[in-house]
Amino acid sequence: SGPIPHRAGIVRYRIVLVIPMKWVVFLPIASALKSTDLLQRWSMSSMSLPKMGIEEALKLRGQVEFPDQRFGGFHLMESLQEDHGTVPTTAPGSPGALPYSNVRSNGIGHPDPIGMSAGVLVLVYAAYSVYRYRREANRIISLFEANTQIKELSESAARGEPLPNIVVIRGHIGADGGDICTVSTGIDGLRERVGEIEQPKNAWIEIARQADSEKAKSDPQLRGVADAVVQRTGVDADDVPEVPEPGDPYARQSNNRGEGSLVVAEILVARICAKHQSIRREKTTKRVTIKRPRRNESYNCFHGRRVSERLHLIDLDGNRCDIELPPADAVGLAGVSDPPPLFLPVSDVWTEFTHYLRRDGVTGPSGRHQRLDDLPPMRLSDPYTLLSEFIFLDVQSPGDLGGFPGNPSVLENIGEAFRNGPTPANFLWEPRGFYDSVRGGGYDDVPSYASKHRKTEMVTARELLERAQVAAKENARYTPHCEPTFTRLELEQRRDEENCFRYTELAIPRGTPVTILARPMVAQAGTGEGADCNIRLVSPGCDEGPDPYVDAKNLKDRFRFRILKGHQVENLLRHRELNPTAYYGLAMVAMAFIGWAASGYPGLGA
Repeated sequence: SGPIPHRAGIVRYRIVLVIPMKWVVFLPIASALKSTDLLQRWSMSSMSLPKMGIEEALKLRGQVEFPDQRFGGFHLMESLQEDHGTVPTTAPGSPGALPYSNVRSNGIGHPDPIGMSAGVLVLVYAAYSVYRYRREANRIISLFEANTQIKELSESAARGEPLPNIVVIRGHIGADGGDICTVSTGIDGLRERVGEIEQPKNAWIEIARQADSEKAKSDPQLRGVADAVVQRTGVDADDVPEVPEPGDPYARQSNNRGEGSLVVAEILVARICAKHQSIRREKTTKRVTIKRPRRNESYNCFHGRRVSERLHLIDLDGNRCDIELPPADAVGLAGVSDPPPLFLPVSDVWTEFTHYLRRDGVTGPSGRHQRLDDLPPMRLSDPYTLLSEFIFLDVQSPGDLGGFPGNPSVLENIGEAFRNGPTPANFLWEPRGFYDSVRGGGYDDVPSYASKHRKTEMVTARELLERAQVAAKENARYTPHCEPTFTRLELEQRRDEENCFRYTELAIPRGTPVTILARPMVAQAGTGEGADCNIRLVSPGCDEGPDPYVDAKNLKDRFRFRILKGHQVENLLRHRELNPTAYYGLAMVAMAFIGWAASGYPGLGA
């Protein structure tokens, strides 16, 4: 099957999964899915078709299939089949044949079986993820109620008993070393904004919010998509936590000023850029309109940490264990890496999904498993939603080059603050974060007019800014996403509106009451009869538990190292409550996409 034509500005990702000489699967997911307006437009044109789209996708389950997942004793894919009965297999054109049984992926105006199958894949993954987060929340409550103390872990280790894979321990954080200082409090432009928290909105959460709004409940189109999600997956808006009101947690004030006796300080610098530009042509008037989003994609370009020596926890009984923080490595040359755990990020649902595909693959024709470890890495992701109460600064620069009024050299100042010997710290140059999306190309493409610096690499802040200025000029001069809506001069002027750098820093004061979720291990074995073992808390590191694809009892729990402020279990659960909301938004998108693909992508035009 040939590639699905790129729908300029509509296809968010065209992931080409290449199996040499064998099989190609395309997973087209729309960028404008982040707009509830488009969700409504899809549902208006295809509201009667989602069920048929599912059936057609199930008929093709030999071409795209989600690995077996069991939710509480029932098989999701089987339940879909039971819901619709046996899918007809009559010959195309014969009485009783499916309306779409004689079509292939023929582009606009024709039902797209591959697109529908891809939608089912995403839908099931979203439902599984919501279920997994429910299960993990129950596990966290059990761990919290166990009230594990360091002494009992030490005694268990001394007796030769295995330590649990994951624990929740409450106490106060401290360190043997001296105080450390934050970075932003010493940089002009950032210092004046300490206490400000203003995050980009999470598109998936916004979709879930719109779906659960009073307007959506009374709107037959959007309500129909939500009802279809419930029918196919059992996941309802009522099953996910209430979505915060606008401005929370995106914008707030922090009482933490990044000052005092601190034991941990960590800063994350991200490039936020504009991607998925679109060209829309009206069929009747032939009028062409260029759509240019603003600040909708991101990548981490710097991640640094300062930590006092011998970081440790004193539990509620007065016993001590050391703390080994996960590495500060959220900047990746090989693509988007896991978000930094201390910032308590909401799940980046689409990146997680592509990581899942790369790790586990899909089942191909005749039940043959297809490896997808050669899937191109994600270079950009949605801007993070970060929930840690230790964050005291989260701001975006007013312009493209990361500076603030009075100090255009903020990036260089950060590099100097983390100088390693004779050279300042490096930043990640990712050219895709500085140029428009490639018209008719894939999500991993760099425009051909990018004359230099097309390679992802680490550079100094000064060199990154020099490259950014070259990219701004080239993009304004040569991008096809300009006329007739904009002039080339207007593109130069819009550069600051469309792109920026985001600065986020957290600080943990000495003696703060905290709750830590981590894996305990023996740091030093005791000697002599009755001697205790020293315990160290480390990152779980990977998925905890046995193979997840056996049955419901053996599903993996995905826990990451966490330090949360306070001793209440609610604090430990609160940072997770938006994750199922984001996946519910993904399920809404998948359901709408299935109907859209089944009806031949109406509304795209030429």
